[in-house]
Amino acid sequence: MKYPCSLIQDLLPLYHDGVCSEESNKIIEAHLSECSSCKDYYNSLCEADEIFAAPQNAELEMKKAASFRSIKRKIRKKQIFVVVLAFAIFAVVSFSIVGLLKKSEQVISYKDNISVSMVDDSLIGRLQGNQANYLKIKQVEIENNGQKDTYLFFYLSGTKWDDILTNDDVFSEYVLCAANKGAERIDRVFYYTGDYTGIESMDIGDLQKIIDNSVLLWSK
Repeated sequence: MKYPCSLIQDLLPLYHDGVCSEESNKIIEAHLSECSSCKDYYNSLCEADEIFAAPQNAELEMKKAASFRSIKRKIRKKQIFVVVLAFAIFAVVSFSIVGLLKKSEQVISYKDNISVSMVDDSLIGRLQGNQANYLKIKQVEIENNGQKDTYLFFYLSGTKWDDILTNDDVFSEYVLCAANKGAERIDRVFYYTGDYTGIESMDIGDLQKIIDNSVLLWSK
């Protein structure tokens, strides 16, 4: 049976979408094989479908690209945040360490860096490569074989910060005993970093233990 072109063309959109029955598909396909006009109409439907599919795909790609750029911006912001946070933590830690080093008082050990000399009738201590914030001094009078001697014990203390920063070429000087304070009476000067409790009232036996753990820096 031959069907009119108008009927076939009404069915072609359904055929194109694949919703026709199997019997209708056979009738349409048979008609298309014989009718060039309807076949051209069907081809135009297929071409129109391809034309309209492209913008949809392009829009999808644009959305994907926009999403990708958004993700990149978020990643970049996170990277910047991490860098800024790391710098802030580093700054806080650095300032904290510097603060601790500046507050960390420590006795300066003797390493051939301390000397004593008589300058203008005053005893002067000289510290090389460091800066002292505190000077501990004790004068001890002892009687040995009927002779009285005066010993001076001292130590210097500073911060770890000064110890790290101070150049070996830098030196500082400290008055251990001024001329008007009886510097001429001092017989020996020792550098002692131990306990000074009761040192001025020790007998010669106990004081000798202190002397053995001290460094003699000057004597008459």
